[in-house]
Amino acid sequence: MPSTQFSLSVRTQPSRESATPRPETPGQARELVRGTSLEYYCDGSLHGRTAMVAVEETLRITVSGLEDILLSRTPGDDAHLIAGHLFSLGLIRTPADILGMAFPDNDPGRAVVRLRPVKSRRGLGPLPDGPRIDPERIFRLRDRFEQRQRLYHSTRATHAAALFRADGELLAYGEDVSRHCAFDKAVGLALENRLLAGVEIAMLTSRLASDLADKAATARIPVLCGFSAATSAGMELAEKHGITLIGRISAHGFTVYANGWRLRP
Repeated sequence: MPSTQFSLSVRTQPSRESATPRPETPGQARELVRGTSLEYYCDGSLHGRTAMVAVEETLRITVSGLEDILLSRTPGDDAHLIAGHLFSLGLIRTPADILGMAFPDNDPGRAVVRLRPVKSRRGLGPLPDGPRIDPERIFRLRDRFEQRQRLYHSTRATHAAALFRADGELLAYGEDVSRHCAFDKAVGLALENRLLAGVEIAMLTSRLASDLADKAATARIPVLCGFSAATSAGMELAEKHGITLIGRISAHGFTVYANGWRLRP
């Protein structure tokens, strides 16, 4: 059973040729997009064409004492996805809480994780007041974000999440067919690199629903942005936790749904 150690770095056994271990899991060797023959209807008739389709596969996560967790995701970067998802559930707080991560029989569709017992999070309070952000910075972050969406540009079928400092430094990025998995991958990467405490802005392609606002609250991210609209429950949760909620970001404007006082020219 090959094992991936998740501590300060996510890795399998490093090769002798490389002194620096890379974050690898069996899933990362698999294809992310697939060329396929399709039919396209235009001008009153069907035409054959070839297009790139995003690969979507199931990952089963087994944690002792819990029901198996099933995630439908883009394969690859699974160690960060698992860590970010367990963090969002309150099952871990740091990478050291993951005692072991194994992919039995080198199967990228199943992971077995051993955890250090951690008390689940309780009673998250409002976030601190900072930071203050120039509204114009949101547009610059949007431009950088869209340049990184390589899978989306190939398939038009994926979501993405980027984590920034208030000064615009990109700390982590994740892309996936699932909006939840994209956010979890970014959080897991920031967690591994001990950068999560420095994240002040999360930018997502998805709608700003309560479950994603809850992930931001768990990660203590004060500003949550999205290209789509917010839901009523997302707004309520953002208000409750003091999250600045920004949606419908376009090239010319955006909508502030909650706690706009952090935006200062």
